[in-house]
Amino acid sequence: MPLPPADELERTVAALMGEWRVVNVAVRVEWNERLTTTAGRAFQRQGRIELNPTLLARSPEHLPMVLAHEAAHVAVFRLFGPNIPAHGRHWRSLMRLAGHAPEVTHDIPVDDLVVQRRAVRRRRRFVYLRVCDACGDRMLVAIVRYGRCGSCEARDSFLVMKAPAGPRGEAALQRLSLAEVRAAFARGV
Repeated sequence: MPLPPADELERTVAALMGEWRVVNVAVRVEWNERLTTTAGRAFQRQGRIELNPTLLARSPEHLPMVLAHEAAHVAVFRLFGPNIPAHGRHWRSLMRLAGHAPEVTHDIPVDDLVVQRRAVRRRRRFVYLRVCDACGDRMLVAIVRYGRCGSCEARDSFLVMKAPAGPRGEAALQRLSLAEVRAAFARGV
């Protein structure tokens, strides 16, 4: 069974938003082939949802639940603001209103060996400098994680720069000042 086009999924999300009484029902939905184990993800501030065509083609029966799951994240942000837990009571309530169990993870089969190889290869190739745009807190990491800053508690305010893994890449990132990182992002790097 072929996967539905993005515009059809956007209409489905708009209908869900209407049911949930969200004023701004516009949400962009995209298929992202670079996703590996994630069935979908929501970018709440941008009003955008990305879905994994590989996993959802394997199990198309999961598509309505995954789409509702990600749409509920956007809806919670629009209804209650940014400081609501990702899978908290507000999100669970919207999932139930949509007729789905509030499951946090999917059970679509994933080829573990391929995923592990990709993750190891990715970790070895780059090192990342994660800088909080709010307070300037810096951290060199192998895997970038978003969320709250450990120093100032700002949420998702990180600027991330990457360099080839190894001593040279780490040294290059450590030399960058906060002003240089901000200037790089202003240029669109």
